[in-house]
Amino acid sequence: MVRPILILILLLAGTCPGAPERATETLTIVSANLSATASQAYEEPGIRILQALKPDIIAIQEFNYKLGNSQDLARRLMGPNVHFHREKGGARLPNGILSRWPIVASGQWPDPCVRNRSFAWATIAIPGPRPLHVVSVHLVHNRSERRIAEARHLLQLIRDAFPPDDYIALCGDLNLNSRQAEVLGILTAWFDDSAVPADQEGNPNTNANRNRPYDFVLPNPALARHHVPTRFRGHTFPGGLVFDTRLWNPPPPPAEGDDSARDLQHLPVMKTFAIPRP
Repeated sequence: MVRPILILILLLAGTCPGAPERATETLTIVSANLSATASQAYEEPGIRILQALKPDIIAIQEFNYKLGNSQDLARRLMGPNVHFHREKGGARLPNGILSRWPIVASGQWPDPCVRNRSFAWATIAIPGPRPLHVVSVHLVHNRSERRIAEARHLLQLIRDAFPPDDYIALCGDLNLNSRQAEVLGILTAWFDDSAVPADQEGNPNTNANRNRPYDFVLPNPALARHHVPTRFRGHTFPGGLVFDTRLWNPPPPPAEGDDSARDLQHLPVMKTFAIPRP
């Protein structure tokens, strides 16, 4: 009787020898506000950083490029087969989404506190049982009460637009002074911040002075349950990666060692998810 009981236990535990593991698709999502401070457009340091990270999806802020149009920049960042959406309407600091998978729907919602900027969103046909909705945002930097109003309005828009069982990632420059800010409390009523990205030294902050958590990738619960550690260049980051070129010797090409210090106000954050295939 021992052998049949052992087989039954293995079957119930899902560890029967020879049983195939469920296939997954690993995807990386980066939130990036890497425009140059002086021009408020993407220049070589920010471009090199994103080329080095090679993400599958970029939620981009300040999506400007003075050496060409938005398609030229998107192709420089992710190659000729990139799919992208950039908010329309002449925004001074537009948001957008870039993806290596097709974007099947996209749009924007007006920011209630900024006249010429919107919240950009895109629905991406990732491999797996359901789509991924990515929202790219840039909250105001100078008044906390306006960020609170933006967060409340944004959360309602997302709830109205997307089924909660779909995968949703809210990404962007939230301009927060700390993770105790009321804005994050509002957003984490529907999104997950339990996996906190950090650099090799454990610093989670992403502003130029490395003392404030400006930038976020926040998955909803359906997506968060598939979070896995980010593995990059021989290092493992359990909560995700905050990428600072100054901490890499040598930095991954084509990034250069001081790129993160070259007129940038932010560092990118990257999280990884292993999505089950059907």
